[in-house]
Amino acid sequence: MNVGAVFYVIGRLCTLLAFLLAAPIALCLAYGGLGTETANAFIITGAISLGLGWALRLSFEFEPKMFGTGEAFATVTLTWVVVTGLGALPFLITATIPSVIDACFEVLSGFTTTGASILNDPAELSEPLLFWRAMTQWIGGLGIVALSVAILPALGAGGNFLFQAEMPGPENEKLLPRISSTAKLLWTVYLLLTVTEFMALWAAGMTPFDAVCHTFATVSSGGFGTRGDSLASFSATIQWIIIAYMFLAGVNFVMLLSALRGRPLITLRNTEFRVYLALTVLVIAVICLVRWDEPGVLDGGFEPLLRSAAFTTTTLFSSTGFVSEDYGLWSPLLHAVLIFVMLIGACAGSTGGGSKVIRVIVAAKAGVREIRRLLRPSAVFVLKVGGRPVNEVIVAQTIGYFLLYLAVLSGVALVMMAMGESMMTSTSAVITCLSNMGPGLDAVGPSHNFANLPYVAKIMLMGCMLLGRLEFYSVLVLLLPMAWRR
Repeated sequence: MNVGAVFYVIGRLCTLLAFLLAAPIALCLAYGGLGTETANAFIITGAISLGLGWALRLSFEFEPKMFGTGEAFATVTLTWVVVTGLGALPFLITATIPSVIDACFEVLSGFTTTGASILNDPAELSEPLLFWRAMTQWIGGLGIVALSVAILPALGAGGNFLFQAEMPGPENEKLLPRISSTAKLLWTVYLLLTVTEFMALWAAGMTPFDAVCHTFATVSSGGFGTRGDSLASFSATIQWIIIAYMFLAGVNFVMLLSALRGRPLITLRNTEFRVYLALTVLVIAVICLVRWDEPGVLDGGFEPLLRSAAFTTTTLFSSTGFVSEDYGLWSPLLHAVLIFVMLIGACAGSTGGGSKVIRVIVAAKAGVREIRRLLRPSAVFVLKVGGRPVNEVIVAQTIGYFLLYLAVLSGVALVMMAMGESMMTSTSAVITCLSNMGPGLDAVGPSHNFANLPYVAKIMLMGCMLLGRLEFYSVLVLLLPMAWRR
């Protein structure tokens, strides 16, 4: 492996992070000026990021011909670790989150768009820190590496490897010959969603600051809010707007781009989108039917019940993690349904987390194919999705993904149970971190947070966040000795 090229690209990304820190520094001007402790914390963090970035760029060289898949996996994984440490500095310097592990947990949860928090009440943070907390999610939605590929000079073939290593999904589609052009198109869709949602929330009655923070958290599928009760105290209109954008954030951005270009039929005919839409409608209907006879549920009419069901379904399918009602108080049957939703997640190529709908489709079809082979062992069955054959490499990677998911889920959950956590707390905490989901159930449910978990559990869950965001392979491949050989 060309370690020098890896550190050079990481240095470039640290430099980019330093420039992104200019946004919260500018916000400090509106909330106390540049002489405040918060402003100084961001200035110091920006200086450290810039200094580290230039030190790495001057110390190492980048050779595109020596930058392959191994270097891309190492760069992406190490970048997320480095930016987590840098991003936690404002919280540590201001002592708003004095623990290093807690600060890194909060920031990594933001960058990976997990939305699992250790804060009892986010409103206790200053506005610049709240903005930075929301901004970490927006940066991580499509990925800081993808942002670098889009706006900084091309890295040659290295940019392609980096983009493929970071973007979620079993297979990434190149819309244009140059990967930097593809990244720019996807970021254009991302920015369009950001601007339109901000305008809608502002028009619906949110303050501009709340609208920005919640927009960042929605389009990135992050879920960090500015209030302790998440979205529960906002109006029905605002909640319906959030529902719509959470659903859109879970759609493959290539499909959204097709619709924006005047070809909505391409999106409507897409198998993954149709399954995603059908599952969303089905789960909403199940929640409404199960809760129909609960005392007081229909006191305000059917609309609050429908809104609650739609909000919870879309927030979990898209892995956003916003809360409008404490679903931890719902029946065990609905808890099972919600865990099922957490495991599936959104579409590939979106900002949503989870296993991805397309993987569930491929795994289900692969299972049916094996049953058919029992009846006709000599027959050749081609696995197809949407009428197109699926490469057998993708099938193998999908099965491997689910095996890795179950192995990590079982191992970490058992360790947490050995520490004294309940089975529901342990299992849901691991699922929500692997799926980059946000709140879990029981002690980490919507009305609680992750603050009271042991530090060892938090460290393991941070590993789960990173594994889930980079979908296992980009991280675990670095454990193989062959990945480090030249």
